[in-house]
Amino acid sequence: MSAFFVCIVILYYRMVYNEKKSNIIKDGRMAAVQSADQFDKYLSTNVDMIKFAAYTLDEMIAGNSTDKEIQDYLVNQSTAVKNAVLENSTGLYGYINGRFFSGTNWVPPADYDATNRPWYSKPFENPGKLTMLEPYVDIQTGNTMLALGKTLSDGQSVISVDISLDQVQKLTEEAVLKEDSDIEMILTGTGVVVTHSDINEVGKNYSNEDETLGNKIYNLVKNSDESFFEFKYKGCHYIVYSAAFQDNWHCISVHDATSVFASLTKILILTIAVIIITILIIGVMIARSTSRDLIAEHAISANEAKNAFLSKMSHEIRTPINAMLGMNEMILRESDNKDIISYAEEINTSGNALLGMVDEIIDYTKQEAEDDRDFSFLRHRKERGAAEREAFTKNTFIAPDARILVCDDNPINLTVFSSLLKRTKMKIDTAVSADEAIELTQKNVYDIIFLDHMMPKKDGIEALHDIVNDASNPNCKDPIVVITANAVPGAKKEYLAAGFWDYLTKPIDPEKLEETILKYLPDYMVQRVDAPQEEALPQGLPDEVLNLPAQSLINFEEGLKNSATYEGYKPLLKIFHTSIEDNSKEIEDYYNSKDWKNYAIRVHALKSSARIIGASDYGEEAQALENAAKREDVEYIKSHHDGFMKTYKSFKDVLAPLFPAEAENVNKPVADEELISGAYAELREAAENMDCDTLLAIFDELGNYRMPEGDAELWKKVREAAENYDYDKVIALADSRK
Repeated sequence: MSAFFVCIVILYYRMVYNEKKSNIIKDGRMAAVQSADQFDKYLSTNVDMIKFAAYTLDEMIAGNSTDKEIQDYLVNQSTAVKNAVLENSTGLYGYINGRFFSGTNWVPPADYDATNRPWYSKPFENPGKLTMLEPYVDIQTGNTMLALGKTLSDGQSVISVDISLDQVQKLTEEAVLKEDSDIEMILTGTGVVVTHSDINEVGKNYSNEDETLGNKIYNLVKNSDESFFEFKYKGCHYIVYSAAFQDNWHCISVHDATSVFASLTKILILTIAVIIITILIIGVMIARSTSRDLIAEHAISANEAKNAFLSKMSHEIRTPINAMLGMNEMILRESDNKDIISYAEEINTSGNALLGMVDEIIDYTKQEAEDDRDFSFLRHRKERGAAEREAFTKNTFIAPDARILVCDDNPINLTVFSSLLKRTKMKIDTAVSADEAIELTQKNVYDIIFLDHMMPKKDGIEALHDIVNDASNPNCKDPIVVITANAVPGAKKEYLAAGFWDYLTKPIDPEKLEETILKYLPDYMVQRVDAPQEEALPQGLPDEVLNLPAQSLINFEEGLKNSATYEGYKPLLKIFHTSIEDNSKEIEDYYNSKDWKNYAIRVHALKSSARIIGASDYGEEAQALENAAKREDVEYIKSHHDGFMKTYKSFKDVLAPLFPAEAENVNKPVADEELISGAYAELREAAENMDCDTLLAIFDELGNYRMPEGDAELWKKVREAAENYDYDKVIALADSRK
C-alpha cells in the first residue's frame, strides 16, 4: 500500500515540476521575444535612415554632385533626425568620393584614415547590404555604441551611423527589475555582450571565456536549434530561453530555478515521509488492535473494536497534519515574500491531498466489503470539482496580460468571438485566413490559439501542423483549440488525434469558451471578479430597423437575441452588408471554375453569417448548397445557385439605409486617370522626402472622389502604409501602378 501512495506522490511531483518548468519557459520566451521586438523597433529608424541616405547618395554620385552638396545633405539629414526622432543621434558619416564626410561637421585628426576603420571595411563583406558591426564602448562618453554601414553603388564609398545602446541597456535592466527574468542579455552571433542586466558584463566576449556561466549559455545557444535550455551550473538550476533576430543575434532570458525546484523536492521528500509514517502507524495500530481483540474478545464485540480503532487512528493521524496546515495557513496570511508564499501554497496542496488519502484509507477500511469503494475517492474528487465549477459560474474573470489569437475566414464570427470575451480584457488578435494566422504566430507570443477548421486554400488542420512543426515558431508548443460546426459523434476524438489541444463547437457557448480559456491560461494571469449584473435587454428595435423592407429576409428580433443589444447587433449587420460584393465575386469564381471544395467552404461561412444576423431561412438554403457541394451534386447546385446568389445580393439594397456613409461613398464622382496618376506621383515624392503632412493632404483631397474598381485595393494599401509611416512601402506600391 505504501508503494502505491508513494508512486501517486511522485507522479504528482512530476506534474507540478513540469507545470513550473512550463511557466518559467513561457515567461522567459515572452521576455526574450519582447526584448527582440523592442530592439528591432529601436533599430528600424536608423536602418530606414541609412537606406534612404544610401539611395540619395547613389543618385548624387551618379549625378556628379559636388563635395559641398554631399556635405550639406549629410548635415541637413543628421540635423533633421536629431531634432525629430533621435535626440542622441551622432549623425551620418561616411567615406565618399575618396574623402571623409561628417554630418555633425566633426573634423578628424590629421592621421585619421577612414579606410582602416571597421565601419568602412566591414560593409564590403556584404556589398549593397546593410551591415551591423560589433558593439563597442565609446572612450570619450563611456556609452555602448553600435555602427550600421552600407556600401554605395560606386563600389568604393560607404555611409554609416552610430547608435547609442543606452536605451536598449535600460530596457534590459528593467526586465529584471520587473522580475520577468533573473538575467537578461543580448548576444551577437560571435558571443559579444551587447546589453546585459549586469552592466559590468557589457562588452565581454563569452566565446573567449572558459567555463563561465556566460560561456555555457553562449555555447548552448550557438550549437543547438532549440530555443530553450535547462542545465545545472555550479550547483544552480538554470532555465534559458533564446529569441534569434537580426544577423544571428539573440535576446536571452535566464531564470535561476534553483529555489523553486529545491522547494518541490523538499515537499516531495516530506510528503513521502508522512505517507510512510502514516502507513507504519496504521500497521502498529492494527497489530495492537488485533492483540487487544484477542485479550478482550469476550468483553468487546469485533465491530466496536474496529470502530474505536478507526476513530483513534483518524485522530492520531489528522492531529499533526492539521497542526502543520494551520501553521502553514498563518504563513500564507502573514508573509509578503513571493517565494515563501509559493512554497506554502505547495505545502497546502500536498497536505490537503494527504488528508484526502487518509480519509480514503479510513473509508476503505470501514467498507472493505463493498467492491465499488475502490473508486470512492475518484467519485469524491469529481463531485467536489463539480461543486467548485458550479460556484464559479457565479463569478467571472479578467486576464489583461493574456493574449490570444482567433482565426476564422468569416469576419462576423471574429466579431462575435471578440464580443464574447470583451469583459475579460484580454488582448485578442484576429486573422481571416490560415496564412495570416501563421504569420502572426511567427511574430507574436500567444497564450492560446483558436483555429476555425473549414477555411479556403489552407484549413485549420493544415495551419495547426504548420505551427507545431516549425521549431522556430514561438507558439509551436502552445495550446491550439479547434473551432468547428462539425459536432457529430467522434469528431472531438479526430481533432485531438490531429494535434489540437481541445475542441469548441459552433455556435460558441460563452460558458464553454471561458472554461476552455481558464483551462489553459496560467493561474497567475487570471483575476477572479464578481460577475456583472445582467442588463435588461432593449424593448424592441429602433425604427430605422423596423422600417426596413427586409423583414421577409431577416428576422431582426432573432438576430438581436444573438447579440443581446442593438449596439452589438448593428456591427454584425454592417459586416454582412459590406462583404456582399467581395463574397459574391469569390463564390461566383468558385462556381464557374467548378471548385466545389472551396465553394462549400465559402457557402458554409455565409450560412453561419446569415444565421447570426437572423436570416435563418437563407441560412438553410446555404446549408443545402453546402451539403450538395460536399457530395458534388452538380445538378442541385446548378438549379439553385442563381436564385441563391440573387437573394444574397438583394441584402445589399435592403440594408443600405442603415449605413448612409457607404451610400454616400457610392454617390461620389469617380476619380479619372489624370487625377489618380498625378496623386501617385505626388505621393511618391512626399514619401521620398518623408513628408507626412503632404501625404495626409493628398489623401484628404482624394477623399472627395471614389476610386475606380481597379485602383481601390491598391489605394487602400498605400494609405495603410502611409499611416504606418512605411515610406519605402509607399514608394514600392506607387511604382507598382504602371
